[in-house]
Amino acid sequence: MSKAEILDQVRAARGELLDALAGLTEEEMIRPGAVGIWSVKDVLSHLVAWEAELVTALSVNLSRQAKRAPALLLIDDIDEWNAEQYHVSARRPLAAVLEDFHGVHRQLLNAIADLNEAALEHPLYFAWMEGEPLVTLIHETATWHEQEHAEEIRAWRAGSG
Repeated sequence: MSKAEILDQVRAARGELLDALAGLTEEEMIRPGAVGIWSVKDVLSHLVAWEAELVTALSVNLSRQAKRAPALLLIDDIDEWNAEQYHVSARRPLAAVLEDFHGVHRQLLNAIADLNEAALEHPLYFAWMEGEPLVTLIHETATWHEQEHAEEIRAWRAGSG
């Protein structure tokens, strides 16, 4: 898969998420219960946290050809990490979350664009990827993650209206 195709898939997943958010009022975005106890704002904060970790992994760890796995891959308990991130961002205003949501995504696209094709596609390029190409980490953390939450938000909207 080429870098251009990877970027297209990341952009398409973001488009799906934006479509799922289209037309929501601020009150709807901050109302708890969209996904479990989380509001839409909380879901966006959650995505920001994961994508920020991915940006760090792509920008810092890879530029130095690190031998160690990035922090993103060292998270032992994902549910606990998600809960910690929720508590860190729960009181942040929606405007700040939306700014980060768009800003971190731009950084992600730039970080992917800066990578060489071999780093993205070759399954043995990074030993810490344990035989998976780096594109798998990108898809798990960004593409598939955003698609999953877009689907949940669409289901919530269908059930609440």
